[in-house]
Amino acid sequence: MFKQLKNNFFQAAFGSMVWITIICSLTDFFSKIPFNYVWNLIGISGMVGLVFGIIYPYLWNYSTLKASTNIILCTGINTLCAYACVYLYSTQMFDLIRPFFIGVLLLTLILHIISFYFYSKHDNKKMAATLNQLNP
Repeated sequence: MFKQLKNNFFQAAFGSMVWITIICSLTDFFSKIPFNYVWNLIGISGMVGLVFGIIYPYLWNYSTLKASTNIILCTGINTLCAYACVYLYSTQMFDLIRPFFIGVLLLTLILHIISFYFYSKHDNKKMAATLNQLNP
């Protein structure tokens, strides 16, 4: 389990670092950035790796919490991480979205509920197909 979570973390962190670098290159290609901003990008990648590489897989694959608890935990963690990432990326952008925190939290909750519904439906179909193959 720990090896898989470690691999998930590094894959998510590296993928998000490449993604953020591409976004920075497209939005502000010719500007000079200070070296300490690179640490902000590494921090963003680390948070994305933590959330999507460790927390989500642990909560949905290994945890024994109820689905509603997982949804609430994922919603809170995702929203806080997203706001922290935006703050590290641009404080001006953070100041623009900060007043909409409750709306973002509710939208994230709704999207987590919808995605859980489709994920569980897909997972149930896959499990039923596997069980049907066991019984001829």
